[in-house]
Amino acid sequence: MSNPLPIDAMPPTHRIAFVSGLAFGGSTTFLCNLTGELTMRHVPVVVVSPENENPFASDFERKGVKVFLHDNRGMIFEDRMAAMLRTLAEFQPTIVVSCLGATSYEVLRYVPSNVHRMGIVQSDHTIFYDAIRPFAGFMDAAVGVSTPIAAQFAAMDEFHNVPKLCLLHGVAMPSTVVPRGLDGHPLRILYFGRITHPQKRVRLFLDILEVLKKSGIPFKWTIAGEGEERNFLEANMKTDVPGQDVSFTGPIRYADVPALLDRHDICLLASDCEGFGLSVLEAMGHGLVPVVSDLPAGIPEMVDKTTGILVSVDDVEGYARAIIHLHEHRNELAAKSTAAHERVKTKFSLAAMADRWLAVLPKTIPTVEWPDKFKIQPPLKVPHPIYFSPPMRVLRRLAMKVRR
Repeated sequence: MSNPLPIDAMPPTHRIAFVSGLAFGGSTTFLCNLTGELTMRHVPVVVVSPENENPFASDFERKGVKVFLHDNRGMIFEDRMAAMLRTLAEFQPTIVVSCLGATSYEVLRYVPSNVHRMGIVQSDHTIFYDAIRPFAGFMDAAVGVSTPIAAQFAAMDEFHNVPKLCLLHGVAMPSTVVPRGLDGHPLRILYFGRITHPQKRVRLFLDILEVLKKSGIPFKWTIAGEGEERNFLEANMKTDVPGQDVSFTGPIRYADVPALLDRHDICLLASDCEGFGLSVLEAMGHGLVPVVSDLPAGIPEMVDKTTGILVSVDDVEGYARAIIHLHEHRNELAAKSTAAHERVKTKFSLAAMADRWLAVLPKTIPTVEWPDKFKIQPPLKVPHPIYFSPPMRVLRRLAMKVRR
């Protein structure tokens, strides 16, 4: 086998900038995974965020990925946009990928024309399609993380002339997995993600808990993550049935997620919309059995009757019935656990995800000249452009200083 080329002797490659907010959740997990894998392959990458939140800071750092944050509390929109563009100009990317939020997509308006511009939608919901729709004219490719999302692009007139891509996610895989359920212990249920009610529907956990309490089965239910509903759930999700326990971990470092997954048997997700359910994918890779909503986007590409249990979105008690069923049928739980791990190992590894991305990038690498200065316009589709006029900018900067 020939020795690999030293880094400074490798052929030139694209320089990729990912622009995205970095709130706790699957979108940030995806970025951490993909940029880490690309960095390991010596592809130059940076992550540029329009906000100063980064719960995965140590994880990006551990993977060698540079992340640039911008103060959304101390800077007006125009100043943040200019600062982000200066950061991009310094990095000189040949590809810019906007991942989440209208501000991220706004960046594409100012990217030089010979830079390849890509926009992603990661959740199958109207608000995410509405956010990206106005920027179709500034994109060279539109990416959906599941087949139905990519199909939605095809149905939008704005994206008629924009290439549509489906690039499925990937996750890190453990070296070994023990099939769940055969030890006879109480089932260990895990919800891991944003503790919010819109989309994630975490308030339904109260109804699910009531059914589990009435059944009397023993279990340990862990809710890991952060969000505006955490205090409400922590105050109300109580059980005095012997052998039943509900606990909250608070925020979890991404580096600690594998150990968290290894301590559980079932992954619960009661969402009414998802893009690809990345937390479910990670859990399945570690052998957890998913009990999840039967959603059209993302979920069917991971979960079927061999790998988990799909529950109708409207059947709230169905989530509890599925957990009770798995408690009573441990051999089935173990079989689904093994099948879930194999499904992810075969199709959804980090290497497979990076291969999918690299395969769709332009074959030629352009020489790009980024400007020194950028004239920031009012955001697209803003209802009151006068708010972003030069005189108002001065007043808004003063107001920002007073609030600080």
